[in-house]
Amino acid sequence: MKTNRCPAFFALTRKKKRRGRRGNGENVLEVKENGKKAGFGARWGAAANAAKEGNVGRSDNGEANEERAAALNDEKKSRATRIWEAKKGEAENVLADSAKARSVVSNLKKWLERFGKPRLFATRTSAAFDGVKTLFRALEATFSGEYRGFSKKTLVALTAAALYCVSPLDAIFDGIPGLGFCDDIFVVSVALRAVAAELRTFRRWERIKAARELFRGVRERLTAIERVVLCPGWMAAEAPVDEIVETLRPAFPRATFDRYRWPSNGPWNEARDYVDGNGVDAFAQFAATLPTEPTKIALIGHSLGARSTVRALARRTRRGETPFGAAFLLGAAVDADEPELETATRGVLAPLGNFFAEADRVLKYAYQTAEGKTPLGLRGSEQKWENYVDCKVSGDEEFWLEMGENAVSAATLLTSKGLFGKLALSADVAAKAKEASRHCFAQYATFFRSVFERE
Repeated sequence: MKTNRCPAFFALTRKKKRRGRRGNGENVLEVKENGKKAGFGARWGAAANAAKEGNVGRSDNGEANEERAAALNDEKKSRATRIWEAKKGEAENVLADSAKARSVVSNLKKWLERFGKPRLFATRTSAAFDGVKTLFRALEATFSGEYRGFSKKTLVALTAAALYCVSPLDAIFDGIPGLGFCDDIFVVSVALRAVAAELRTFRRWERIKAARELFRGVRERLTAIERVVLCPGWMAAEAPVDEIVETLRPAFPRATFDRYRWPSNGPWNEARDYVDGNGVDAFAQFAATLPTEPTKIALIGHSLGARSTVRALARRTRRGETPFGAAFLLGAAVDADEPELETATRGVLAPLGNFFAEADRVLKYAYQTAEGKTPLGLRGSEQKWENYVDCKVSGDEEFWLEMGENAVSAATLLTSKGLFGKLALSADVAAKAKEASRHCFAQYATFFRSVFERE
């Protein structure tokens, strides 16, 4: 016979059970009442009991989850490594078969067409695919026989990266929207950085090839140039130019080299104001003293000296004077929207050549900070005139590829001695730092020579 008990009896019984469990140190997070977890007081009691046992802030379930996550991560890494090693072995076979090599390039092109569409990945950045595009061009140029600068080891790495990309069975399935290509981009970036030195040589070859196409016909004109006037930039009034002259000489086989000196060794704003003011007439007076017909003279200005060159050409146009034979701007420290630039293009017979470099850190940071505008020597001009050519010397990718190597040279700072030794740059480190800025006259001159020298 069942005994009828009131609801209050059941409530009291449940309360005693909860107190008993709390006293025994059980995990009251599992205690449920009417289908709900225990209240805040119960959870606090469970946390206190766990703290006594040395498990502060972490439950057994949490530890298990972390262990499972670590194991899963290791499994993914292991899988990616196995796939990568397999692709390197496959790359060896591909390189031995020209038909297979062409097929890899074709498949990589299709991969780029598929994943490079903005409608698929609206939030992606174009920079994410720059590495894959470079990989495609490198393999295409190599397998076509146009470029032969890569070693076998480098080709294996590049081909393996391409095979990894075009394979849907990799660490992350390519069909996952927005995520499927992430591992491919990572593998390509690692492969490119591993062969950075040879890749920079390839990128330089690409740019020289493009520049020669831009200046088609101009090289023949340079053989008629009899005098070249160099106009160095800011803080270069006493800097020697002998090395630059020897670098440029093959491009002007019949020319004599002169140097235009101007008071550049001073504060930036004073040097800039001189170029924009009294320097215009000073340059004209200097040009008038040259014993050579203007049409047989070429001007080459670097940095702020390029600004002076623009002013001189514009002045010549306004006064109706005989134009110069050729003029080139290297790393020009002049605004990209400079109003006189179009006028300057009419002060020279051959197209006014602007050699710009996106990797130029001086123009990118120092000039833009000082002037608040984008310089012509960093991005080129958005305006395109009939007698004007923009020529890209380097992109941002060259800077980042070299950054690791340049950073290593900074370690020599720690070996210097003396009271202020650690703060003093050795000659080697100073030279490296200067090269890393990618704004040196000599760097632009070397590229210029490669474009115009006789083969």
